[in-house]
Amino acid sequence: MGDIEVTLSNYRCFKDEAPATFRIGSGFTAFVGQNNAGKSSALKFFYELRDIFTFIGPNGNFINLLRGKPEIVNARGVFEHTDIFCDLNSSQQILQLQLQPQYTTQNKGSPELSRLTLKIDRTKANQFCADIFRGPRYLRPSLDEFNSCAVKGARIINDATLLLECSQVFDFAKAIRNSIYIGPFRNAINSGATDYYDIQVGDVFAQHWDQWKSGNSKEQNRAIRRVTEDIKRIFGIKTLEISATPDKKTLHLTVDGRPFKLNELGAGVTQFILVLGNALIRSPDYIFIDEPELSLHPSLQIDFLTTLASYAKQGVVFATHSLGLARSLAPRIFTFQRGENGSIVKPFEQTPNYAEFLGEMSYSGYKELGYDRILLVEGVHDVSVAHQFLRMLGKDHKIVVIPLGGDQLAKGGVEIELGELKRLSSNIAALVDSEKTSETDPPKGERLEFKKTCEKLGFKVLLTERRAIENYFTDAAVKVVKSDKYSALQPFQRLKDAPQPWGKDENWRIAREMTFADIKDTDLGCFLSEI
Repeated sequence: MGDIEVTLSNYRCFKDEAPATFRIGSGFTAFVGQNNAGKSSALKFFYELRDIFTFIGPNGNFINLLRGKPEIVNARGVFEHTDIFCDLNSSQQILQLQLQPQYTTQNKGSPELSRLTLKIDRTKANQFCADIFRGPRYLRPSLDEFNSCAVKGARIINDATLLLECSQVFDFAKAIRNSIYIGPFRNAINSGATDYYDIQVGDVFAQHWDQWKSGNSKEQNRAIRRVTEDIKRIFGIKTLEISATPDKKTLHLTVDGRPFKLNELGAGVTQFILVLGNALIRSPDYIFIDEPELSLHPSLQIDFLTTLASYAKQGVVFATHSLGLARSLAPRIFTFQRGENGSIVKPFEQTPNYAEFLGEMSYSGYKELGYDRILLVEGVHDVSVAHQFLRMLGKDHKIVVIPLGGDQLAKGGVEIELGELKRLSSNIAALVDSEKTSETDPPKGERLEFKKTCEKLGFKVLLTERRAIENYFTDAAVKVVKSDKYSALQPFQRLKDAPQPWGKDENWRIAREMTFADIKDTDLGCFLSEI
């Protein structure tokens, strides 16, 4: 589907002079900022105005938008519809979706929908209309060609003429419709209610859990066991059983032989059960979660997010105060700052100042929390892959994984930057792709220089014997995550050269399906065992 650029204008704290623009795609997306900077508002948009995406799809409503006819949308969870408008002006609200061109660069006359702009007029309650763009050209709703058109799949057709190709926007809208929003304050919602935004809590959640665990569906039975095993592993519990109480009002847990009700446990365990359980039952495309670090020890935060993402078909978008958490997982990071006339949103630019980076990540405090080693990996996608392999060894809560930013630091001439790390830990290792093209060819020159620098600093370092970390994935794991159409890479095959390549943001999902036995006897397995 590719990334979709979303722009919110005059939605809550984002006025028309300074709209919020960000990209959503597969994998992780992070919104980072201080309190009241707008990150939670941007996240909540996908809950409050989710119903607007019901009009974007293969139905008559989208045809009405093409013809210039207004439609009605109701905002979720608000007292008055005008609550969602920016109160710094009286202008209309605008939602814009900018799509990635699929083949418009090859054919300027392509009928692909390139931009969709939805405009909501605050003076007409919840009525909205649309502007449609085909390539660079605005399509006027009054065009005769739309008066007798029809929708076939994701194509707008007039007789035999293709007027508009809408696959990308239809797929995105479908994914947003099948999303869940998880708000903050999850430590206070384990009983007494039925819903908290998209999360089922209290009686309803307990009843669903009981149905999935004890019902006739073996698939649901296995799914509940998966959640239980994830929670047991993350919290280091030897034995764990989670069942509904006889009255189906709450959950009863047996933890290492000791009985507990759900409200007797810490907020961290409760959050895992509620959030993972709901994600399991809903099977969403996207999960939008506010403050995933809530009530969790720093050593559990990455594990929580990667585990949660394994329950989402497309990805996780999270709002956080922790730039360190964002930089450890998300290839797309957007910062939110308070301005004089509303919130300011911009992409986060990678900084070459590693001392500043580490300060933001608060790594100096991690040693006190149980971490005793730093592992450097090449890019942000490699962080979650390494985390999955370290989890198999029981080291995921002992080793802090830091991305190098690819060629930005995985090269020679960076001794000063890397040397800053020695102030924080004497146990530092680095794992970097060799980029070798064959068994007899040497690693890429920049990587050899990087290895020399690491060895000079006393770091333990591995340049992979195979081309890259994804060349260690098994065929079985690739097929579980993707399908039987996909195959594992040959040892020196580039991912983009594969007959059926996958996105690097899916690497961690594939690694999750492997066991350590799959890599135990490789250079990668030996290296991870030794650090």
